[in-house]
Amino acid sequence: MKMEKEEIRKIAHLLYELMKKNELIKFKDPLLKNLEKERTGKLKIVKTPILNSIGEELGKLIAKEDWKFERLLKLWKLSFKNAERLEYGLTTGREIRFVVINALGEISKRDYENSKKFMLDILSDLSDWETVDILALRVVVNLAKQNRGEVFLLLREWTNSKNKWIRRLAMATIAPYIRAKPSEVKPCLEVIEKLMRAKDRDVKKAVAWALREISKKNPKVVYEFLQRYIASKDKNTKWIVKEGSKKLPENLKKKLRY
Repeated sequence: MKMEKEEIRKIAHLLYELMKKNELIKFKDPLLKNLEKERTGKLKIVKTPILNSIGEELGKLIAKEDWKFERLLKLWKLSFKNAERLEYGLTTGREIRFVVINALGEISKRDYENSKKFMLDILSDLSDWETVDILALRVVVNLAKQNRGEVFLLLREWTNSKNKWIRRLAMATIAPYIRAKPSEVKPCLEVIEKLMRAKDRDVKKAVAWALREISKKNPKVVYEFLQRYIASKDKNTKWIVKEGSKKLPENLKKKLRY
């Protein structure tokens, strides 16, 4: 059953009061208690849309507070305390992290500089695909829409990171960005180009995902881009070409020989 908006607001207000009092250590228990009935599936996790909605509401409530970034960062750090790895690459503490990211996403629409700093401060903590993808969708894209030049420079830098999750973040930003800005294909492909030989599966999958997303509105451009890599002997490049071309029209797909 879908959680009612009023219930989401109630949880957000409860969390806001705890943040206002700086009682951050108490944040986790009421959040999890109120979400207990929403747990589903084998892992008994709370669905992402519910956490997104709570985080967005919280972001609206704390938007004008001077302490918002400092306390959100403390909550973020607390989410990793005694965190455990789950199946499918997920980790415990995700509920707090998702609420923090979505609150930041709401704030990032109005405060570019401080939101960018917060994002950069948490990069080294990234350790799973789910958190990376929600950070890209909810925060990095908002920042990119406000200052494409600066953020895309960061994306290109991230493609050289030793941390695979930061490399994935660069790629995971492309798909939602191109949905918002379908005409800005060139800078997106310039970022993708840097990881066309990616070896790590989590990064490769994000590269292919970005290509498929661009091809929905710009199939010919993606086809011409992939043509440059058809002769590659690199097995990772071949995999990316194959997976990244899956949304191309059949006539263009047949012309690609991989």
